Amino acid sequence: MDQFLQQLVNGLTLGSLYALIAVGYTVVYGIVQLINFAHGEVFMIGAFGALTTYLLFFNGHTSVWILPVMIIGAMIASVGTAVLMERVAYRPLRNAPRLAPLITAIGISVFLQEFIRLFYEQPGWTVVVFAGLAIAIGYIVGGRQAKVHLNNPITKWYDRAPLLGAAGGAVVLWIVVRLINTDVSALYVVAAIVGGAIIGTAVGVLAGLAAKKHARVQINLQAVAATAAATALSAEIGWIIFKLLIDKVEWPSAKQRIPFPQLDVVTGTALQVGGVTIQRSAVFTVAALAVCAVVLWFFINRTRLGRGMQAVSQDPDTARLMGINVDRIIVVAFALGAVLAAIAGVSQGLQNNNIDFRMGFLAGLKAFTAAVLGGIGNVYGAVVGGLVLGVVEAMATQYIPGQFGGSTWKDVWAFVILILVLVFRPQGLLGARVVDRA
Repeated sequence: MDQFLQQLVNGLTLGSLYALIAVGYTVVYGIVQLINFAHGEVFMIGAFGALTTYLLFFNGHTSVWILPVMIIGAMIASVGTAVLMERVAYRPLRNAPRLAPLITAIGISVFLQEFIRLFYEQPGWTVVVFAGLAIAIGYIVGGRQAKVHLNNPITKWYDRAPLLGAAGGAVVLWIVVRLINTDVSALYVVAAIVGGAIIGTAVGVLAGLAAKKHARVQINLQAVAATAAATALSAEIGWIIFKLLIDKVEWPSAKQRIPFPQLDVVTGTALQVGGVTIQRSAVFTVAALAVCAVVLWFFINRTRLGRGMQAVSQDPDTARLMGINVDRIIVVAFALGAVLAAIAGVSQGLQNNNIDFRMGFLAGLKAFTAAVLGGIGNVYGAVVGGLVLGVVEAMATQYIPGQFGGSTWKDVWAFVILILVLVFRPQGLLGARVVDRA
């Protein structure tokens, strides 16, 4: 009996991990009918985001209060990746044949794996990210200052030319200043900010004059100057962060497994309940799933955004006519799945004591299996499917005799279950929501 209970605990722990990742698959599918096969890499980047937060701020410490900060760092990394993925790769293919976004998802998955493998130990790539963020911040500030519509489908790039020119000019001057001197002395900080604001404004004005014949709206000088100043300031703040924090850390190579921080309370000596051994990280994983499930239920059923998600999942065209911002809802769906994947990434690191760039591939496939098992498109089905899959894997490892048993066969049995479900009950255990769309 103790052996059965032990495997049940192991299965529920593993299943909780699968369920946290599977919800991301099913939320996105329910909204845009897309199987995001890069979601496993969002989970992986969440784990690396937590590790990065630890190395930047807490290296060598083991206090349990560090865990919430690591989770926040993981969420920022995962959500940023998921939202950028949706905006750059999936949104342009929104009305394309379904095969196009599917192939794109596989390509993004491979790209993210290789990016982490090659560049995690080289912090210089973050400078490019700070430059991009500076341009985005400057554009947003300038757009709010201009108070004009910049999304006309025909003239939008001409309309945006002054703002983009101002942001680009400020960043180019910032790059020149930092190539000349990499210090963070007050003189060069002021030179980068003031010079970027002046040069950026000049470039923005010239870009506006060049695009004036084709533009639908005119951007005032105040908005152009605000764009240049915000861009220069953001870029310089990014450089200071890079020099004082990021460049000071000795980053480990992601080409091999990286030890994950072990924290008090959530790791350490296992708990003994009768004859059953329960790892502290397993308690955290199961508790995280329970809390996330309750919060997710409340969000979907009791908030305006959640009701908007339900409306878009049923009929996006009618939802748009009713005043719902469908693009915003889709971004929220990607972000929501990424938050849960980030928590799963931290849980995986705590359980295995290490992480690597390949960890998202198999976990993503298992989570997809769990989503199909519970009913793809059904959030609660994803949770049930994850738990069932984890328990089945654990029991198969223990109780299937002969050469087809043992831990080496657990992945085989997981995908056997996927095949059986697709053949005999393709709608999943709880049934997928199928809506006839006019």
